[in-house]
Formats: sequence, structure tokens, C-alpha cells
Amino acid sequence: MQTWMEEQKDLKLICPVCRGVNESPPLEEWQIGELILLITQHSSQLEQGLHVNDKYLKFWEDITLDAATANPFLVLSDDLRSVQCGKICQNLMEDPQRFAYWACILGTPCFSSGCHYWVVEVGEGNEWALGVCKKSADRKRKSGFSSEHGFWIISMKAGIIYTCSIPETRIPASPGLSQVGIFLDIELEEIKFFDVSNDALIYIHSNFSCLEPLCPFFSPEFPGEGDNGGPLTICPSGTHPFLETSCEVNEISDVRNVRMTQEETIL
Repeated sequence: MQTWMEEQKDLKLICPVCRGVNESPPLEEWQIGELILLITQHSSQLEQGLHVNDKYLKFWEDITLDAATANPFLVLSDDLRSVQCGKICQNLMEDPQRFAYWACILGTPCFSSGCHYWVVEVGEGNEWALGVCKKSADRKRKSGFSSEHGFWIISMKAGIIYTCSIPETRIPASPGLSQVGIFLDIELEEIKFFDVSNDALIYIHSNFSCLEPLCPFFSPEFPGEGDNGGPLTICPSGTHPFLETSCEVNEISDVRNVRMTQEETIL
């Protein structure tokens, strides 16, 4: 930077876009260093600005809940897209596939390769957990879940998001958090969690290695003194704002094409 400044007779900078002249002098080397230091220190906050874009939406999966894996206290909707925790045991039959001690359920299908995306409506629930787990993960565990045991999830407790990693990270939840987008890239060995409502990245589980299928994981809120706990609902693809915008654009394009065809016919 210093060498370039010494070689220039005219230090005026011209914008490559609008060709406007910037009268301010170029940044000195120490200022560049300060910028680099700031970016390094706040890289995690900058990552929060990564938003859901169209490249994830093309990997949208039609996921439903696998009733065979549901804890006996879970109540499922008829379309197998919504689950909440009740106060009464719904199914007394023992099944090795079921989660015995925790209010959890898996989704279907499971994934062995490629990229996959889905969105879950968490509503105003104060406690929930979402992510993926190994298909062979122990469903009779009495202790919590972590990446060490084949669970790559995030959980919400009283306004704080826990990463369930080692070491565990705590992230304050956004006030308007109502939908969580989950993007799984098996080849890159990472899973990203997005705050869809606020268009921001929540957390990334990375560098995990798993040689078996991974299943979507859901754990709804426990019931309080009143009604059942808050539900978790798998969103259909048509509810995503990016897809709605895309559909509107396609509709406009279709109308224009019809009009052009009619005009050509008349001519």
C-alpha cells in the first residue's frame, strides 16, 4: 500500500462503478491493520449476517415425522408435520425405535449424501431442540444429547440457544425467532441453523464425520401447568418468503409470455 502511494502522482481515487472521484486520501498501512484486527475480532458477529438465500431453497426436502420413533407422551398431527408434548401417555406399546426418556422424535427420510434443507415453525415455545442425529443413536439415553453421542442439534431454553457441542456455546435468541431453517451438507460435514424470520445465521456445526444416515431430530417443549407444550411444525415449502417471491416472479413472467403469444397470434 505504501509503495503504491509513493508511485502515484495523483492520489485521487476513482470509483470503478460510477467513475466518481474520491477526494479522501487512501488509507495508511496502520489503518488497514486496524481494519483487519476489527474484522478478526468480530468475525463471529459478521457470520450472523449470512442469510438464507436461493441456493439453499433448491434443496428443500419434504420431511414428515416418523411416528415409530416418538416418545409415548408426544402428540402428532394427522399429516405427521406437527408434534407437541402432552401430559398423558399416548402409546403404551414398547418399541426399540422409540425415545424412552426424552420427548423426542425423528423425521423421515434420513440422508446419507448430498445437501438438504427444511424449516421448522417453533412459534413462541420457550424450550425445544432441533437438528440431526445418527440413525443408530442411543434412544434410551437418560442424560442429555451432544455431538459426542451423535446428535448435532441446537436447543432453546429460556431465551438462550445452546449448541450442544463440546465445549458448549450459548447464544442469545433473537426476540422475533419463530422459524428455524436447517441446512445439512453431508459432503462438507456441516449443518447450518438459520433464524428465517430475521434472515440471520444462528450457528454452524462443522467438521463432523458420520458414516451412516443422518435423521432430522425434533424435541418440543414440555407441558406446563396449563395445556400441552408448544408445538413444533415442519413448514411446507410454499410458506418460505423466498419461494413466495419466486412464485410471484414466475407468475408475472407467465402472464407476460401469454400476452406476447396472443399479440403474435393477432399479428
